[in-house]
Amino acid sequence: MDVRPLLERFARTKAARPVSSDGRAGGARTSWRRRRKRRLSGPRAEPGWTLVGIRVAYWVGTALALLWLPLRAGIAPFHAYEARTDLLFNTFAQWDAQWFVSIAEHGYDSKQATSFFPLYPLVVHGVAAVLRSTVVAGVLVSLVSAGVAAVLIVEIARPLLGPGGARDSLLLVGLYPLAFVFTAVQSDALFLALSAGAFLAAQRGRGWIAGICGGLAVATRLVGLALLPALLLLLWRRGPARIAPLALLPAALGGYMLYLHEHVGDWLSFQHAQQIYWTRHTGPLGPISGLWQAFESGRRGAAGVLLHLPSGQQAPMGYAGKWQVGTWNAIHLALLLVAIVLTWVAWKRLGPAFGLYSLTTLALVLLSPPPYFPLASFDRYVLVDFPVFLALASVLRDHPRARQIVLFTFAAVGAVAAVGYSRKVWIG
Repeated sequence: MDVRPLLERFARTKAARPVSSDGRAGGARTSWRRRRKRRLSGPRAEPGWTLVGIRVAYWVGTALALLWLPLRAGIAPFHAYEARTDLLFNTFAQWDAQWFVSIAEHGYDSKQATSFFPLYPLVVHGVAAVLRSTVVAGVLVSLVSAGVAAVLIVEIARPLLGPGGARDSLLLVGLYPLAFVFTAVQSDALFLALSAGAFLAAQRGRGWIAGICGGLAVATRLVGLALLPALLLLLWRRGPARIAPLALLPAALGGYMLYLHEHVGDWLSFQHAQQIYWTRHTGPLGPISGLWQAFESGRRGAAGVLLHLPSGQQAPMGYAGKWQVGTWNAIHLALLLVAIVLTWVAWKRLGPAFGLYSLTTLALVLLSPPPYFPLASFDRYVLVDFPVFLALASVLRDHPRARQIVLFTFAAVGAVAAVGYSRKVWIG
């Protein structure tokens, strides 16, 4: 028997095997790299790349707008690596972003800073140790978190709305006018990823994952406590063992309070900072008082703009501040009413857990309104209230023309909002 063909085949196979420097096969490492590449390029990762692509396009376009019409004041003081990266990564380094950069670099060096919960700046601090730039680390943490959130939201939406509805949910989140925060040093994207992860885990009966993600969400933003009733509802039928990990949500808040007691001598420093520096106070009826203030402020603002707006844009000085605040109140009241309707839609079409999460989020946002602008930052809170986007997608899938109008409106208003925010115009 001629064995030469067999020996030649064996030799070819041997030559094709990856071999490490010490003579052992390196196939395991190559296999791991291939699996990672498949995960990142596979269909499950596609929603993440879609959202990242949308937001990077807005990000680069806004940076170019800062070259077209440069800022003369309010320029962010942070540094990336060189001129071009300074421009790009400081595009949205305004308002709260400056607080997060400061906390990531210096910790909680004032009571006012304790309003911002610790997980996001802690993660940014760790990544900055590798990247050697806090602002670069903050933007990349937000962008990666947004991509992960997109994947999770599509996983939640697909069984309920089908592939088309899941895709629309993704587009609505990605094009939402305040989604520029996904490329800013802000905690919204990380919170959205953690809250969606907790919700998806609870849907699948994975109590520990739901509890860990929920606890981390609370450590990112106080409104993460809104997850607790919905997660309980999703897990309670599966027995006490599945519910017990949800204790991590209040435990996360307790841990931050303990840190504040040791560091600044005030368990509730985050609440007191909101009261002192942002004039947020809880009314006698809690969220009901906040809802009434929002309605009255919005009604007065709309009536003032529609009935009494000065002619000639009040030249030469421009409109007074009351017209600006009146417009803010009117627009945010309209957004609140839409969010309430979509919360009801989420409850009826998607299930009680979705409606309960959205309702609890609205209640927490309305709990402590500032008197001059009760719905301050409400448009940004809506961004992380993902059930309202799923509810909106469920409504629009039967109305293709309305779907196009909403998506085009989001895209156009989002471009204006991104450019305005980059120029230190307060938006959300």
